[in-house]
Amino acid sequence: MKYLITLSLFIFSHAILLAQDTTTVKTISSISSVKLDTNRVVYDESGNALRYYQYNKLIYSGAYSINYNGNPALPTTKAFLKKISPERQVARDEMIKKIFKINNTIIAEGKTLDLAPITAFYDKKKLENKPVVLIFWYAGCPPCIDDFGAITAFLQQTDHSQNLSVIAVTPDVKSVAETKLKEKPLAYATLISSARSIADAYQIKTFPAYIVTDKNHVIKYAMGGSSPITIPELKNAIKNVLQQ
Repeated sequence: MKYLITLSLFIFSHAILLAQDTTTVKTISSISSVKLDTNRVVYDESGNALRYYQYNKLIYSGAYSINYNGNPALPTTKAFLKKISPERQVARDEMIKKIFKINNTIIAEGKTLDLAPITAFYDKKKLENKPVVLIFWYAGCPPCIDDFGAITAFLQQTDHSQNLSVIAVTPDVKSVAETKLKEKPLAYATLISSARSIADAYQIKTFPAYIVTDKNHVIKYAMGGSSPITIPELKNAIKNVLQQ
């Protein structure tokens, strides 16, 4: 079972921040075909080799991008961290929103969420008059799992979080999903497993993906992929719908 993981460290480095470099990939379509390789080494500015969970923290600080000396799809290509200016960070964030925003015939900000795909697995009454947060993930997606801690910490600190319906949707079977959630808990979320049909119904093609609706189930936030702004924007969306 394969899914596309859209990551900032690939898209930012080429399509947004480093378009002037001769080593960059020229089109978004070719970038999005790159798959996550957690074994890949990225070198910092001092030439130190960093592993995935080391350089990913720097990328997600928003202050760095990744540059390549060739085609990033090839394992022989070297990757290097590059610090970016605050001005480029702002420009990058605006571009991220455009690239990562989900906007299809079913899911887009301003549309009313069709609950039917969810209520095939979940009690419709539990969704009535409540904001809904959908988290699409699967066990083999490191960026999905990495965000669980930040989401849990945020919900623990959020007033009236009990008034949310937070649903974690995965194509994995229940046993696989529950094993992963024991390692990386996602508090306040109800698990729906073996639910690839929900992702298909909503035309979700990248993981992780997040959808937030208000209590009338109008979509206020819909983003697919992982980036430095994904979780901050998710938190803001949840705060806003709880205040309405």
